[in-house]
Amino acid sequence: MSTRLRVVSFGLGPIGLAAARLALQKSSIELVGAIDVDPAKIGKDLGDLLELSRKTGVVVRGDADAALRELQPDAMLHCTSSFLPVVKDQLLLAARHGVDVVSSTEELLVPALQHRALAQELDAAARRGGATILGTGVNPGFAMDFVAIVASAVTFEVTGVQCTRVVDAGTRRLPLQKKVGAGLSPAEFEQQMATGRFGHIGMRESVALVAQALGFGDLKIEQTVEPVLATEARQTPFLTVQKGKVAGIRNHGYGRRAGQTVVHLDLSMYVGAPDPRDEVVLASTPPVHVLWKGGIAGDQATAAILVNNLHGVAAAAPGLATVLDVAPPRLCR
Repeated sequence: MSTRLRVVSFGLGPIGLAAARLALQKSSIELVGAIDVDPAKIGKDLGDLLELSRKTGVVVRGDADAALRELQPDAMLHCTSSFLPVVKDQLLLAARHGVDVVSSTEELLVPALQHRALAQELDAAARRGGATILGTGVNPGFAMDFVAIVASAVTFEVTGVQCTRVVDAGTRRLPLQKKVGAGLSPAEFEQQMATGRFGHIGMRESVALVAQALGFGDLKIEQTVEPVLATEARQTPFLTVQKGKVAGIRNHGYGRRAGQTVVHLDLSMYVGAPDPRDEVVLASTPPVHVLWKGGIAGDQATAAILVNNLHGVAAAAPGLATVLDVAPPRLCR
């Protein structure tokens, strides 16, 4: 990590800002630019958006092409959308400029799973431009997939994976509370689910990543999502969930082979969820049980894993990568 990376932040929502704040604190990273489409943010110093007591000299730009051309960064922290088709042009732009990308786009974890042709296009563009593009995060990207994969290193064999994640959504940012439907009526929840752009994104990708890494072959991947209704009124810093309204979601992901469930991912994310935790159990020789009591601090951890992947991505071969293709992230200074 002796090389200081020139980095731009693209997307300044809560996670993008948290990642930018962390990048500013790293001696091995020089944050040289920030990009967002929000007119209210364009032209402002990043220090103002972060509510710092100082100016950073980094002014938010709205023209991504011009910003990358003028700033010539080494890498990009990318936090704009969960969906690969939505961010396609942003990633292609980075590839044309030869800028490595660490993205929080959930569908980018295993991009070919749902968007094979688009993944091939991005891979070809990245190779041409000499850029590496990686999708990662805490979930997907760590808690319910990468941890299980790394834990398998101390086993002779693994025949099954069970990951459980319980998150009190009331402690998380407003966009996440809205994404899991907190405060909606059951009917409104079903209407939102029908759009295909609601709830936790990336469950299928997590199952696919585990299957790929542990050699389970082509599994039949399924998921279920159901609302969790509040049994009493709950108040968060951002909204109120009335009794009987939706507090959040229960989301299961399954990877099945010959009728047997080989991978089971169980995510509970709702306001007031008791006993928050992250837990990984491998049916293995020897057995493995990993437990984070209290759970992984989602928003802070997401910012951290994005920033801590920058040097590994910069050192990786050009192309569209997964977390299996780059060096395991670790704390960068």
